[in-house]
Amino acid sequence: MSFYAQFKKHEDCLFRFDTRTYLNSNPHSQEEGKCVGVVIGKNPGSAKPSNGLGWQALDLDGDNMLPSIRNRFIAAYQRANVPIPLLAYVRVLNLFYLCNPTLKEALEATDPPRTCPKCATEQQAYHIAWFAWGGNDAGLNPFKGRFRRLNADAPSSMIGRKEKSFPELPPKASSRSTSKACAKNQLSNISPIR
Repeated sequence: MSFYAQFKKHEDCLFRFDTRTYLNSNPHSQEEGKCVGVVIGKNPGSAKPSNGLGWQALDLDGDNMLPSIRNRFIAAYQRANVPIPLLAYVRVLNLFYLCNPTLKEALEATDPPRTCPKCATEQQAYHIAWFAWGGNDAGLNPFKGRFRRLNADAPSSMIGRKEKSFPELPPKASSRSTSKACAKNQLSNISPIR
């Protein structure tokens, strides 16, 4: 199992925090691993706990986003010809963390955005950030503002296969070149982040 997260109840709702996509091995505890980047998505989607609350492997239940993230990062390491560090993982943050496979229902349940629990790992620094929340969306835009403070060395957004920058992000977080040399430099200079 390559996908892990922390599940918590808040006001009788299930939330998923500290979601991790491990690239080459599986952890024995939440303390293990080396964060090599972050992806910011919309919401937890279909993936659910395999065993109640707490830190655990995920039951993907048809969720395609997490395997896609894992495959893209593994491919980036291969393309850059850089070995993947042992227990390397990509952290997945979300605009909101309420577990619901239907985005519209989850969005309605999280109104207003200020009352939603946030993942404590949003405050960490990241080497690579991929903003995968899609384009302009009136319902989701109010949740995006807090990621203006995201500390990332190489932020980018991918829509389809074309790289885009998000105008709502500050200049520091605009898109950079993703040449093979740049990718190799980013991937080979990653130090542990917990």
